[in-house]
Amino acid sequence: MRILLKFLKWLIIVIFSVLLIGVLYLRFSRFSDQLIYQTNGSQYAEFTSDFNYEELFFDVDEGVKVHGVLFSPDSIPTIGTIFHFSGKGMHLMTSLQKTYKPLLEKGFQVFCYERRDFGKSNGVANNSQTLKADALHIFDQVTQSPKVAGKPIIVWGQSLGGAFATMTARERQNKVVGLILEGTFSSFPDIGRVYASVLNLENFKWVVPVIMNNDFPAIENIKELTIPTVVIHSNTDKEVPYELGKKLYEASNKENTRFWEVEGKHIRAILQYEAAYVNEFTQLIK
Repeated sequence: MRILLKFLKWLIIVIFSVLLIGVLYLRFSRFSDQLIYQTNGSQYAEFTSDFNYEELFFDVDEGVKVHGVLFSPDSIPTIGTIFHFSGKGMHLMTSLQKTYKPLLEKGFQVFCYERRDFGKSNGVANNSQTLKADALHIFDQVTQSPKVAGKPIIVWGQSLGGAFATMTARERQNKVVGLILEGTFSSFPDIGRVYASVLNLENFKWVVPVIMNNDFPAIENIKELTIPTVVIHSNTDKEVPYELGKKLYEASNKENTRFWEVEGKHIRAILQYEAAYVNEFTQLIK
């Protein structure tokens, strides 16, 4: 009996040790980062657009260039710049440009870039800290350019891009007049629990926060904002649950933050509520 108990004791210790080592490996190898930012080679060779635009390339690391585009109004003066952080699968040759049309017609210029290993950008997107540094570097470069400097700047983030947008707004709060978020989430661990099946952890959702890095803590970031902020979320969103958008709003400073509940598909509000959506931007520069 003693031998059996001793065996069971050591078996439990071994199992616990293996699990602990596995969790630590997943956490510090940034395994989840690779899943979050992997885009399955969504790249293209040539950029084209029916709008006025300027292609830009940013040297963010040795041998790594990030591709971005500044879209400009056609025949009216520019009233401000929107720095857009798009969703995971939204490179600049998708229908993304369609959402810019009403903003350009209003007089806004819109800038968006493609994260590493996506669109016309090269490099490897497997580390949140690296991508965070890219975002701030590119923001600083763009906002210092002659076409942007001196004009109001609004940060706009959709879905995954909302995490980047909230972080950038906090880090560069003195340079922006407002923040608009749509269909985004409260934290990576929160959205990780929603997609636990991707990690084969649908029956162990409790472990997701342990193995996921949260280098973009949206809840902590939004608490620090004093600039006007609008959180938009569809109550029928099937990709990012409505509850996560509401949770993000609840953590915000209510004196400067407003929640706009919409209906429809994930991050499609600008197409379904065009006039009201564009008005959100114009109100921020008044």
